[in-house]
Amino acid sequence: MKMHLITLMVPLLASIQTVHAIPLETPAPTSLSISTSLLKTSIPTISPNTLARRDTTSSASTTQMDSSPIQTLEATDSCTPTIAPDKNGYVPPTECNALYNYYPSFATAVAFSVLFGIILVTHIVQMFVYKTGFVWVIVMGIAWEFGGYLVRAFSTKHQQSEGMVTVSQILILLAPLWVNAFDYMILARMIWFFIPEKRIWFFKPSLLATIFVCLDFGSFVVQAIGGMMATPGAGASTIQTGLHIYMGGIGVQQFFICCFLVLAVQFHREMHHLERLGVLSGEKRRWKGLLYSLYFSLIAITVRIIYRLIEFTSGVGLNNPVTTHEWFMYAFDAFPMLLAGGVWCALYPGKILTGPDAKLPSSGLGRILCCGYCCCCCCRRGRKKKVAVSRGSERQELEELRLEEYHWVNRESYTSASSNWEPNKNMAYEPYRSQGL
Repeated sequence: MKMHLITLMVPLLASIQTVHAIPLETPAPTSLSISTSLLKTSIPTISPNTLARRDTTSSASTTQMDSSPIQTLEATDSCTPTIAPDKNGYVPPTECNALYNYYPSFATAVAFSVLFGIILVTHIVQMFVYKTGFVWVIVMGIAWEFGGYLVRAFSTKHQQSEGMVTVSQILILLAPLWVNAFDYMILARMIWFFIPEKRIWFFKPSLLATIFVCLDFGSFVVQAIGGMMATPGAGASTIQTGLHIYMGGIGVQQFFICCFLVLAVQFHREMHHLERLGVLSGEKRRWKGLLYSLYFSLIAITVRIIYRLIEFTSGVGLNNPVTTHEWFMYAFDAFPMLLAGGVWCALYPGKILTGPDAKLPSSGLGRILCCGYCCCCCCRRGRKKKVAVSRGSERQELEELRLEEYHWVNRESYTSASSNWEPNKNMAYEPYRSQGL
């Protein structure tokens, strides 16, 4: 048996002695090809020093190779731009730090900001000339449009600024809701001014304005939440969720517009009936201009809503031509809103809605809110009084407990002192008297 083993080991030892030693090189931590090539090299002579050196290098290389995938994954999670921005901060849309899917036009943004600025100044001047305070709503809407495109003009020169892009996007997306609310208010004032019954069906003008303005405010909140979630700095899933919320908001807004148009058409029919009867006279014959301006403004807002639905339904990727071409936004968002706000400059409501019937009575919402506020204040005062009374009673109880504890401690100390006192016959059991003597 031993001889058989020796005969087997002799060829193996002879083969080991014939192999030349090749020095080891530490493999690169991120290259697998070098490590596979080392496996294909010849086996070096086995010695204690070589074995120790091999164990050390193999453990180091194993540690480095195990940690390399983690480093690679961490690198892929962060944004690593490959192209330097130009003087305006532009990078191609394929880059991770690109905020625009196109090269935004500075001149176009300035042109629309100037146009909205002219309409804004005109509305403000007419508001003070005709003393129509209710037009502050459309002034606010045009001011948001003006601010949105002004910030966008600055953003075209600083295309790496997420703050400018976010502010511009929020203002442009939410500004039409102010113009829409103004349209609701105009129809309510027209019903009060032109129709003798001062109502459409069972809707009084003040109630109609309150209902639709509150609905518009609810749509405003929904769209604001979606618009803030879909900012450029957010993640892909957050942006997608925000776009869905925003589309739901503008869909609800369009539904309210359709319901409102039913009331506008009914108003149109009643005015035709009054005109045939010859009831209208003076300024009340000029109802058609206001009503057609209202139709025009609502149609412009509807065009803008349809455009936004098409834009966001198709996605915001580079495969969507609507999001990769800037002229779509100016043609179907900026220009319709310019018309929706500018039509009320050309045919200003304060020129027609004059006299005692021009002032819309209160809807009672203010009184309801005032009563609710007063009730809340009374409840808060009552709670404060209850809290004060409870605190006073707690303090009184604490003082009583402290007094009882004080008397109890004094009683215990007196008892302990009297227990240690020994009577003296000469004092005749009168300690206080003997001390006095």
